[in-house]
Amino acid sequence: MKTRTMARLDLIAAETARRLLDEIRRHNATLVQIAQQRGVLAGYRERLSESWLSGDVVTAGQARRAGHFVAASRTADAQINLMEAQTREQLEVALQNLAKTQAHRRGLNEAQRKAALQEERAATQQQERALPWRPRPHSNGLKK
Repeated sequence: MKTRTMARLDLIAAETARRLLDEIRRHNATLVQIAQQRGVLAGYRERLSESWLSGDVVTAGQARRAGHFVAASRTADAQINLMEAQTREQLEVALQNLAKTQAHRRGLNEAQRKAALQEERAATQQQERALPWRPRPHSNGLKK
């Protein structure tokens, strides 16, 4: 394979690696948001349980709203868990693909290096062949 072709393949692999790094950043940001959502949900649940434990009189409307909140928080918790599992799965795939792409680039770089050396040797040999042939003076130790 020619060095120019390998250089183009390396550019494509570099772009793929950049895209994968962006994807990994997005997945990590999503995981941070999920942790924040869990914190907000936990804070609401804690305040709700504190209000029940205070012993204050609660109206039927408040109790109904609290029941709706508990049901909604369970649904939200399930959605958060599902989103986290999917995001972690996608992150793992992106990390594996990035590792493959990086290994591919290392292989391309090594092949480029070898091809460049081979081209250099071929150019040197071609230059040597282009020189006019001159017999070497032969010395066998005898004087004429």
